[in-house]
Amino acid sequence: MKENSEEDFDSLFVENKRSGVKYIVIIIVLSVLALTSIYAYLSVSSVRDRMKLAQVQAEGSPQINSSLLTQLKEKAWLESRLKMAAGDSIGLSIDLEQHRIQLELKGVVLLSSKIRDTSISGFFRKMDGNVYFSTFGTPLTIQQFKSSIAKNPFKVVQAPKDTIAAMAAIDAAMKKDSLKDENVFWTVKLDRGFDLDIQGIDSIAEAQNKYKFGKGFEFERNLKNITSSFQHILRFSKPSYNPEILISIPENEAKAILRALPNKALVTIRI
Repeated sequence: MKENSEEDFDSLFVENKRSGVKYIVIIIVLSVLALTSIYAYLSVSSVRDRMKLAQVQAEGSPQINSSLLTQLKEKAWLESRLKMAAGDSIGLSIDLEQHRIQLELKGVVLLSSKIRDTSISGFFRKMDGNVYFSTFGTPLTIQQFKSSIAKNPFKVVQAPKDTIAAMAAIDAAMKKDSLKDENVFWTVKLDRGFDLDIQGIDSIAEAQNKYKFGKGFEFERNLKNITSSFQHILRFSKPSYNPEILISIPENEAKAILRALPNKALVTIRI
């Protein structure tokens, strides 16, 4: 009888322990779901506010037929590049349709790089014609740089003589950096409230490996976003929303473009 009592007690203890573990797991799962729901609500609200702001900024411009969006994008692209070409400094043109990023001075291409991979926020895909033209119909201006490597910008003020000098300097910079093994990424804040991120890679597989081991730009960016998101959840406040364009190009070209761009360079974009 005594042995049976001890066995009953042991089995009861094991059952209680299992029940306790189950309750803890349930509580953790419910807590995660609650926090996720809160963040999703706040994030959606923040994105909607950002789109409303863009629509307000586009007010006053002629209404555009949605069926003409393709032609509108071409018009915005050409007008923006013409305005950038009127300046005396090096600018950056990004054509996501043709997968091409270029350094330009007065319409002359100094360096052209093939985009190997790209990712854009859904915000840009939801733009109507008016918002798109308001955003990309004129050049954007770089407000701030942040990079994983040293930036040594130089400025060219006249063409064509300085165009030739610029091309020679860019070529020299690429050759100088060709032997270095660095993790290359840089990001800029643009004046219309979104970010442009450039990552240097030599293959898509390399980009994936960098991300996997925590060395790539995306990993660092996402880790920062997760930390910021957790803080907003605790304060029950809307997270700041900055639409992003992430572009991956060869490392040497990513370095050369970074170092050639003036601090307040103009940028034209076609999505």
